[in-house]
Amino acid sequence: MPCLHTERQAGELAGPKTSGDPAAETTRRSREKKEERHRGRVLSPLRNLRTKAEKWGFRKGLDDGERESNENSESTTNRRIRKNSCFVKMSTVLVQMQPELNVLLPRRRRESHPPCGSSWRLAPSAAQDRPWLCFSLNHSEDLAKLLLFPESSSIHQYPFPRTARSPRSAGPCGLGKGCDWIIGLLGDRASYMGLQEICEKVLVHICDVLAAERCSLAMITTDETGKQVLGPFFHSTKSAHSQTRQDWDKCLMGHVASTGWPLNISDTNEDPRCSKGVHKPVDCRPKSALSVPILNQQAEVIGVVMAVNKKGKVCFFSKNDEKVLSSHMALLGVIVDNKQLTEKTDQQCQHSQVVLELVQLMAEQHQCVETLLTKMATVILQACKANLCNVFISDPESKEPFSWMVCVENSEQSQSTLSSRRDVDQQDVFYAYALQVWNSMEMLNVAMERRLTQPVAAGVHLHSLICAPIRNRQKKGVLGVCQLLNTASADPGEGSSFSTAEERLLQIFVEYCSLAFHTVSVQKTAERSLNKLTVTEEVLSYHLCSCAVEAEAEDFQECMVPSALSLGLMDFSFSDADLPAAASTQAAVRMFLDLNLLQNFSMDYKILCQWVLSVRRGYRCNIAYHNWSHALSTAHCMFAILRRTEQLQRNLSSLEILALMISALSHDLDHRGVNNSYIERAQQPIAQLYTHSALEHHHLNICLLILNTPETGILDGLSAEDYKACIGMIEKNILATDLNVHLQKRAELFEVAENHRLQWKNEDHRDLLRSALMTACDVCSITKPWPVQKRVAQLVAEEFFAQGDREIHEFNIQPIAVMDRVNSTRLPELQIQYIDSICTPLYQALSTLFEPCAPLLDGCMKNRDKWESLVQGKEENKDVVKG
Repeated sequence: MPCLHTERQAGELAGPKTSGDPAAETTRRSREKKEERHRGRVLSPLRNLRTKAEKWGFRKGLDDGERESNENSESTTNRRIRKNSCFVKMSTVLVQMQPELNVLLPRRRRESHPPCGSSWRLAPSAAQDRPWLCFSLNHSEDLAKLLLFPESSSIHQYPFPRTARSPRSAGPCGLGKGCDWIIGLLGDRASYMGLQEICEKVLVHICDVLAAERCSLAMITTDETGKQVLGPFFHSTKSAHSQTRQDWDKCLMGHVASTGWPLNISDTNEDPRCSKGVHKPVDCRPKSALSVPILNQQAEVIGVVMAVNKKGKVCFFSKNDEKVLSSHMALLGVIVDNKQLTEKTDQQCQHSQVVLELVQLMAEQHQCVETLLTKMATVILQACKANLCNVFISDPESKEPFSWMVCVENSEQSQSTLSSRRDVDQQDVFYAYALQVWNSMEMLNVAMERRLTQPVAAGVHLHSLICAPIRNRQKKGVLGVCQLLNTASADPGEGSSFSTAEERLLQIFVEYCSLAFHTVSVQKTAERSLNKLTVTEEVLSYHLCSCAVEAEAEDFQECMVPSALSLGLMDFSFSDADLPAAASTQAAVRMFLDLNLLQNFSMDYKILCQWVLSVRRGYRCNIAYHNWSHALSTAHCMFAILRRTEQLQRNLSSLEILALMISALSHDLDHRGVNNSYIERAQQPIAQLYTHSALEHHHLNICLLILNTPETGILDGLSAEDYKACIGMIEKNILATDLNVHLQKRAELFEVAENHRLQWKNEDHRDLLRSALMTACDVCSITKPWPVQKRVAQLVAEEFFAQGDREIHEFNIQPIAVMDRVNSTRLPELQIQYIDSICTPLYQALSTLFEPCAPLLDGCMKNRDKWESLVQGKEENKDVVKG
């Protein structure tokens, strides 16, 4: 790095004394001095091989290990060192005796060049402590340098201005008149140009005025740590945009920025503060340089301009050139200050516009957060002029940091945006940066150089990237990470990062993303609450039309409940077809009594009666099959299996038995006579509440509604732990009655049954068994005696055909075969398919696990034979389904 470096102490490097005739020695030295002046060169007495190998720069150097050969003979250098050593010793003695002589010693300079230095003005002493100060001199080095080269010392103490003349005029702007061109920029002409364009035009003009080879300008900005740094840089020519020349520019301009004073170096090769340097090519080193600060209206340094290498016969910049450049920079400071103020105003307007658009999007109704994020990403993408926006979304229930992402791309060809939802690719570079921000919870702004640029996705090259975390409302967790890629305002080859204004825009965007997550969540909660309210009002409107349950429970309490034998509850062939409503209610109560559930859980008998009556009223009377009769049949089958199978009684807990009986009696509460497919197609509120098994979830909610009512709370006597466990089992049991859920789980059940590997200590096996028992009891009508089975099949067909008629009328679609009334004569075939696909495999597995369940399989197979005989025409089947 080039530098105005510190000279070594003269005493340390002084050569040995020479002996000889003093007069002859004086004559020889005088002759050598004239020869040096004739050649136009004055060499520093400290210019030896060690000095020339010094590092470049203001406290920062570029040392490539190369050393140049000495340009002068060893003898000439030694003679000059010996001569100046005497001067140093004499001057040191004088200064020790009289310190104030330090500023009165005669100044010696060359007459063919003006003095090198930063100007005739006195530089403030505080400037030496500024960040870019190049002169790090200790006391002895200051003394040696001041005595040897007073005209080029780092601290200029000239009591009066020194002028220098240049035989070359500075141009039209240096004739004492104002520059019309630069004054014109103060008008409307500069308002239509950007800051970069203004600076480049001014640099070209300065090159013409000062006859400089090139000019550079650097603005002073503040980095993320709060320190002032040089940048961005502007150049008059593209050739000045090389790394080596930038190092020289940063060095010299940094000194001017730190001191606030102009710097005029006539010849960097001869100036004692600048080492020769060892870098190739040599032409990157400036020969002469003139640099002045740019001040704003508050007299603050906002930039530095530098002219390099005076062209013409005279290779240095004169004092008049310095005045011309200073006058230009005074006007440029006003222009730049106004331009920066205008840009800040425009940025504030842009930020306000972005906020307004985001607020408008937040006020709209959105079905999902993906839609809202896509619209918001389009706004920020256009505001920051980026090519791609990725929003990584975290799922609290997932173990991975991100579960999915929204990608919005700015298409340059169609001038539009393309959005898509994608799964997260953990091998992608985008994911790596997002994960880094997710862990650090801090914004990341990076830029890639051309040599590091590589494709990271299909058709996407990463030049610049900025990431910011999307925090939750408490600012303690991360909901996701937003990325912007490849800003269009920067040169991809230079690897420029996103600007500070774009960082602020991204910060605004992530704040609104956090608000978007909260808004969509609130909207979904409100919709769910509204749907629940609608369903609840519908249920209550139905039940409020009935008689009071409590009055009926009082009459029911006074009646004697028949025994299980008298009701026929111990046999799988039980049917409630001939039982009155009161008797069917007594049968349900008898099941709970015989299973000792009242004693085990301290149930109140009156509350049990009220609960059974409430459940009975929870089934709609106008439904052909899924009514109270079906619920009682399901509960009876569960009761019979539990009472007849000793292995179940021994291994199932009383809490599990209670959950099974409640689930069996409540598993179809408030059934509408249609299946989940119809509910979803009709977009009923129940379907909008749940993503799957909508009816089963509704049955569960009605069951919990009755259980949580004080008058029917049969679980109120349970401890908190038992209550939570019982409710969890009831939920799983009722959801298991969805045949789609059964089809997903039955492969595991069949494997357990085939290998006889039912493990009672395995909770998964216990859940699997309870689910299988619920399904077996739900379809138990297929195991009933033939008259019962034939009557129930007719009821099921009537309900299914009614749904098919509604689908044709409401949706104009063709219903499935089992619900198409055209297939009413094919009921035996449909029943055989149902038995073979669902019932037989299930009852075979249960019979394998528990031998007392074999009558269920036998009844199923007998009914299949009956249906098979109807298919073959051995019996009349006209009476199976009427009309």
